[in-house]
Amino acid sequence: MKTMLTTLEDEMVVAVGSGISATAVAFMQSAVLRMIPYAVPALVIVALDLIYGIKAARHRGERVRFSTACRRTVSKIVSYICWLILASTLALSFHKDWIEWFVLALVYGNEFASIVGNYLETKGIEFSFVNLYRWVLKLIAGKAGEAMDTAEAEEIIKPKRHAVRDPKTGRWTKAV
Repeated sequence: MKTMLTTLEDEMVVAVGSGISATAVAFMQSAVLRMIPYAVPALVIVALDLIYGIKAARHRGERVRFSTACRRTVSKIVSYICWLILASTLALSFHKDWIEWFVLALVYGNEFASIVGNYLETKGIEFSFVNLYRWVLKLIAGKAGEAMDTAEAEEIIKPKRHAVRDPKTGRWTKAV
């Protein structure tokens, strides 16, 4: 009798464990299928960040190593996969699509800011997001009736004044 109860308990444990496993696999499959459309923009953003990151590093006179660029790019791709899975599982768990959009907007926005910063650095423009937010608020205030003068606009986006290495001579010069 004791062996029959033990066998019955073992079968119940296996059945419950199998049901939980099947549910978890189905949930993760739904989450992965849900995130696939967002993976393509993530790859484009990572590629743009790699391109403009290399350009900005060369502009600063830094040596760009292929192995370092590959390692950072692969690390960023893995991070994006984690963020995509997190966003889709949260949206599925709470049945709220806006959670997914919010998480991805934060992640993609941060990466877009990096791309814009690297691009502007190659053009010799100093860029700060704090100053950008100030400019946007002042622009909104300007639409409401307050005007922004030229000195305030020049303070927000101004040329960089740091040293750069001349690629031909290897000497450090001041940027204009």
